[in-house]
Amino acid sequence: MINARARALLEFEASNPGRDLPKLDKIRRLGLSPEGYESRLEQLVADVDVMAEYPELVYRYWNQRRENASGR
Repeated sequence: MINARARALLEFEASNPGRDLPKLDKIRRLGLSPEGYESRLEQLVADVDVMAEYPELVYRYWNQRRENASGR
């Protein structure tokens, strides 16, 4: 089950998919560090309930991670 705080983070990520400076400012206004946000997001996208309810977000997240790891 996805709790309200996790759902809010997932909805935020779904509506702010990039990794630009305005997004980082929004993350800080949410009371999170960019590192804390990324850490929590990584935990969430590994959850089967999140995979079932937010498949596009999970797919996009792992594709971005794979692209970053390959140096593109």
